[in-house]
Amino acid sequence: MNVALIFAGGVGSRMNSRALPKQFLEINGKPVIIHTLEHFENHPDIDAIAVALIGGWHDHFRALLHRYDIRKVRWIVEGGETGQASRHKVLQAVANECADDSVVLLHDGVRPLINHQLITKNIEAVRTHGSAITCTKFNETVTVVHDDAITEVIPRDHIYAAQAPQSFRLGEILALYDRAVADGEHDSIDSCTLMKRYGHPLHAIEGPRSNIKVTTAEDFYVCRTFFQLLEDQQIAGS
Repeated sequence: MNVALIFAGGVGSRMNSRALPKQFLEINGKPVIIHTLEHFENHPDIDAIAVALIGGWHDHFRALLHRYDIRKVRWIVEGGETGQASRHKVLQAVANECADDSVVLLHDGVRPLINHQLITKNIEAVRTHGSAITCTKFNETVTVVHDDAITEVIPRDHIYAAQAPQSFRLGEILALYDRAVADGEHDSIDSCTLMKRYGHPLHAIEGPRSNIKVTTAEDFYVCRTFFQLLEDQQIAGS
């Protein structure tokens, strides 16, 4: 079984949105979270979807699922106090009904420019290598700065940004989250970080640079531009 785990528990404090959490802001007439979900809803190899959702927005979210005919969402879990807690809660919910060898794709609800090919690559990489970490190549010079002084310039030939999806076998990644909590870790950055900390091999797959996370107002406008380009391509037939 292949399950998408979508995380939409943030409030968007860096977005400065007063009316709505960032996952419910609209781009091209549709909420960001729906853009994201539709990619997994329409992918034939995704069997089910689990969502970690910000508290107090469940009725609103269910109404959106009905409005946009999203049928694969099987679990809606209230997000935890940290990103790690949210990921752990969703993994536990899915594990109650799915086998340990199920493939789980952990993805940000506010990363709506994922595509069919990237989902497929994640699933295939987990089946072949046991994990899949979506990465994009760094094209800028990478520096280390202390007290406004550049102390090191790092060659960028092998520098990539880890993004999402980050995909694993359900039993393996859940066991690591259980272990992290037992070790007193409650606020790890992401699943990739935990896997590396505990010595598990990680397989990188390259994703498109357009696979941005909508965190700030600037991200929102860039994302909106990408959607406009995609629409223009459809009209032009390219």
